[in-house]
Amino acid sequence: MTSAKVDYFISFTGVNADWAAWINDALEEGGYRTVIQLLDFAVGGNFVVDMDMALHNAERIILVLTPAFLKSGMTKAEWTAVFSQDPNGSRRLIVPVMVEPTSVEGLLGPRTYISLVGLDSDTARRTLLDSLQPARSRPRSRAPFPGAR
Repeated sequence: MTSAKVDYFISFTGVNADWAAWINDALEEGGYRTVIQLLDFAVGGNFVVDMDMALHNAERIILVLTPAFLKSGMTKAEWTAVFSQDPNGSRRLIVPVMVEPTSVEGLLGPRTYISLVGLDSDTARRTLLDSLQPARSRPRSRAPFPGAR
């Protein structure tokens, strides 16, 4: 585990490791720097220390959002550590990425999430990367005038 700054820490529970790996690859291919337990936590290291360092060095946290994620005490500890830095979501520090239908209540309920549910790989990758752009990013061309039909 290095102390280098990264764009995203990817938080997931074990049953969603395949989704976490896919999201990590998509982000890295999109030019983002990531930290993920699967690749960055060394065998024999201290998991809690590695997790704390990963959270400290990441600008934002991606939540691989599933029912299993919401039931995990460890993932709750991860996102709540970030929640206190951005309780109203204005800094977009918590980025939920829903990968299977999930009912989200409580403090995460009002957070806007990225949904990859039911999408094919190319559409999911494009949706993920496009959604991470700053709010109000402008389209490359103007929308057509709807009244001249």
